[in-house]
Amino acid sequence: MNIIPQLKELAERSDIEKMDALVESLLPTQLEEYKEEIIGAYDMVYSYGVYDLDCDKVSNPEDFIFYLLGIIDSIQRFFPDQLYYQERGYCYQQLADRTAAYEDKVRYIQEAIHIYNIAPQTTGIQMSMVRALTDKMEITKQFTTEAFTELLYFFRPVLNDATAISALVHQCFRVRFLPFEQNHYWHQRLLREFEGAMHERAEKNLLVYLDWAETYHYILFHDSPEIDPEYKTTMVTQTALLLQPLEGYYTADAALLNRLGKAFADTAKRLKENDLQLAYYWISVEFFTKGHAQQPAAWTFPVYATNSLLGIAQIYHAQGAYEKLINTFEHGLQLFSQVYNHEEDFQLNLYWGDFLVAYTGLAYDYKSPSINRLAEEKLQLSAVLGRNYYSHPYLSMARLAIKSGDKEKCVKLLLQCRDAIRSNGYDAYDLEEALRDEDFREVWDQLF
Repeated sequence: MNIIPQLKELAERSDIEKMDALVESLLPTQLEEYKEEIIGAYDMVYSYGVYDLDCDKVSNPEDFIFYLLGIIDSIQRFFPDQLYYQERGYCYQQLADRTAAYEDKVRYIQEAIHIYNIAPQTTGIQMSMVRALTDKMEITKQFTTEAFTELLYFFRPVLNDATAISALVHQCFRVRFLPFEQNHYWHQRLLREFEGAMHERAEKNLLVYLDWAETYHYILFHDSPEIDPEYKTTMVTQTALLLQPLEGYYTADAALLNRLGKAFADTAKRLKENDLQLAYYWISVEFFTKGHAQQPAAWTFPVYATNSLLGIAQIYHAQGAYEKLINTFEHGLQLFSQVYNHEEDFQLNLYWGDFLVAYTGLAYDYKSPSINRLAEEKLQLSAVLGRNYYSHPYLSMARLAIKSGDKEKCVKLLLQCRDAIRSNGYDAYDLEEALRDEDFREVWDQLF
């Protein structure tokens, strides 16, 4: 008999008890025949469960973690050759994190450490051990030299794995956030070891620097209060240095071109020195433009490129470099116009319209009839393509109207926006974005 449909149905219902009964009823030959499918079904239920746990979608986390451990037990009961050290260790780390009693926390984290100790020593296991040892220090408040020496023992082998860059950087910063006097010392100690290994890795693969820079961007984006402003500035400076060897990096991979463009653009946003900021913005435009050449129908590359061009234009505006500002905006309009089938894309026309609003604002104080008209055309088209589900096109047109001195038109557009959104069933929509936006303060009383 073919058990696959029944097994799949039970797995989709997460009915482990009936899955166990079904598998137990099989003959040894059937067990071997359907081994891959059976393990896959249990793995699927386990993976969905981990996702729910990580997203705090379970009402009783401790009981649920034991349920996850039960899934692993089922697999290993039927197939003893299957190893689940990583998954078991994760479960016990989660138990240590979520249980209340101190004694239970210590017992569970020690069990996780034991599991990682007896497991085959892959870099994944070693990185999990590093996290578990850090968990133990947090639980016991014993931030000793001995504890960190043990952590370093497992940390160092992971430095040979270039795919673990993000995990390694986050571990360095986790140590920085630990509540003890020497946290910065140990942060720097780990970071120095990481930096030395990564510079060595980068001699053979420059993209190590991209992974490193992207992880710093992630940390800076989340703006952790534990990192003081001075150190954040140091991180931005270091990120800029990491990206320097990648300035002329050649690739025809569109996804990689997007990553490179974004890394340079994100760095440019945070830099304080205008010349370097401009240079990094222009490099990002170059990478995004090359990506667009690979995928000429995609709206993403010209939008990302023009976002960088807008950053460039704002710098030129502050410098009073009027001609450069105009040329920058015209460069952006050329990129928009090169997208295939651009008349049919909601997102592209929305960003195109916003870019034009910025153009008329920075270059002409909203007093360019031709640019204003083109901006409104793109935003109107975006509203049509969006089938009145989105307020953004209307809000941008209303902003253009009030900035150019036409309050009556602004109010008309905002009320049109409200009616359009409500026509799609959103009866409670009340222009909340406009009522929170200072640009529309003068007309707030006319929107009720």
